[in-house]
Amino acid sequence: MQSDHALQRGSGQHDLSESRNQEFLTTSRSPDAELPIESIRCRSCRAMGTEFKLYLSSADEIQAQACYLAAFEEIERIEQAFSRFRDSSEVSRINRLAFNGPMVTDPEVFQLISRAMDISRKTGGFFDVTVGSLTRVWGFAEHQRRIPEPQALAEARESVGWQKVVLDPAWRTVQFLQAGIELDLGAIAKGYAVDSVMEVLRRIGVPALMDAGSSSMMANDAELFRDWKVAIPNPLNRALPLWDVKLGNRALSTSGVMEQSFVQDGCIYSHLIHPVGQSAPPSASGQQLLQVTVLAPDSTLADALSTAMFLLGHEQGSQSLQQFPECSALWVYSDANGLIPRAHQWPEDENLCNKGVFHGKA
Repeated sequence: MQSDHALQRGSGQHDLSESRNQEFLTTSRSPDAELPIESIRCRSCRAMGTEFKLYLSSADEIQAQACYLAAFEEIERIEQAFSRFRDSSEVSRINRLAFNGPMVTDPEVFQLISRAMDISRKTGGFFDVTVGSLTRVWGFAEHQRRIPEPQALAEARESVGWQKVVLDPAWRTVQFLQAGIELDLGAIAKGYAVDSVMEVLRRIGVPALMDAGSSSMMANDAELFRDWKVAIPNPLNRALPLWDVKLGNRALSTSGVMEQSFVQDGCIYSHLIHPVGQSAPPSASGQQLLQVTVLAPDSTLADALSTAMFLLGHEQGSQSLQQFPECSALWVYSDANGLIPRAHQWPEDENLCNKGVFHGKA
């Protein structure tokens, strides 16, 4: 389960100065495109433990400023509701009270928890938002990363399991069947924030693209952004792109080990924690999984599935994705000879940027 501190204390830094930073875009639109890349405005804000960059097309400066403020306020609103690190959030209230009995919760929070539970069911529990106790015992929640003591790990595992959460849609209630359960929506709320901002701007007719930490991206206008290529980074050197993807009307999410992990006894331990308590990414035949990128119809689903596909690995993940026919995934493994791609329904028209890096076939 991803505990990438997508929901953190102390956010809300808005940068409304114009930015031309388009590092995740590897090419401009085609020559006959209506709007060249130079005409796209960009602003950023710091929230949910990452940087949100909003690219939009608006010739009116007043409208553009209003759009940026509305977008960043929407992200702040979502963080206020879903952060388990804020005592005043609805998720924190659920974590405190839901073991005492069924508790009525906010409609929006209930809807996202319901969707998370559905994804848990479809992925066999490899995506699970009840892993808050595990992220704490591994030290990722407090930035004190460590291999936990066996007893502490066993105790944390007792309070994990999506089946231990009972939802009643008729009454909109949440109940925990086990003491100590702690919901951690960090692996889905960032994608939900991207979707929410895109919907706000779609309703007012402003084409836009949002990049959340270069790991979750989505556009609300497939025509305007059809030829914009998003660069999937090399997990060993994020400054080097591996693959170009035309985003179009799809959402993209990448999960990997290189940003929040530690190495002990030659093994990488990641913030992407298996619901049964493991923290080492899947490996097979001497290959180490470093990164997974998922393309999906919306950013909420892409965000959740990139975590699940990382924990499942290519073989099991490809089988699990049969539950999500509109989604595709690209796994990047490494061994002594370099990087190896593994793919499921990856678009054939996407371009490999650096062929010399790979020694296997997708």
